Amino acid sequence: MSAALPPMMPPQSLTAGMPDPSTIAKQKDAYMKMLDEQVKQGTQVLEAQVKHQKEYLLGQADQQKKQFIMQIDMEVKQQEMALDQQRMEQLMALQQQAAQQKAALEQQAMQLTMEYQQKKAEEEMQKQQFEEMAKFQGAGQLFTTPALGTAMPGAGQTYTYGPNGELVPK
Repeated sequence: MSAALPPMMPPQSLTAGMPDPSTIAKQKDAYMKMLDEQVKQGTQVLEAQVKHQKEYLLGQADQQKKQFIMQIDMEVKQQEMALDQQRMEQLMALQQQAAQQKAALEQQAMQLTMEYQQKKAEEEMQKQQFEEMAKFQGAGQLFTTPALGTAMPGAGQTYTYGPNGELVPK
C-alpha cells in the first residue's frame, strides 16, 4: 500500500522587504551627497558670518580711528585672527562630524549588505533542501517496516515549513 506524500511548498523568501546591496549603495550615495551639501552650506554660513563680523569690526574701527588709529588697527587684526581661528575650529568640527556620520553610514551599509548576503545564502540552502526533498518525494519511495507491516511514522501526514526551515507536521 503506497500513500502519496503531500505536495511540498517552497520556502518563503528571507530577503523580501529588505533593501538589496544596490539600493543600499544608492541610499548611501544619496546620504553622502546630502552630507557634502550640508558641509558646503555650513561653510558658506560660516564664511558669511565671519565676513559680516569683520565688516562690523571695520565699521567700528573707522568711527574711532581719529582718536585711536594705531590701537584700533591692532585690535582689529587681533580680532580678525581670533575669528579666523574660531572659523577654522568650527570648520574642522563640522568636517569631523561629517566624517563620523559618513563612517557610521559606511558601517551600516556594510552591515546591511552582510545581513542580506547571509539571508540570501540561507535562502539558497533552503531552496536546495526543498529541491532534494522534492526529488526524493517524486521518486515515490515509501518505507515500510516489514516486521510490523505498517508505514513509517508520519507517512501520509501533511507537513509545513517551520520558522527555521524544518518540516513540521500540521
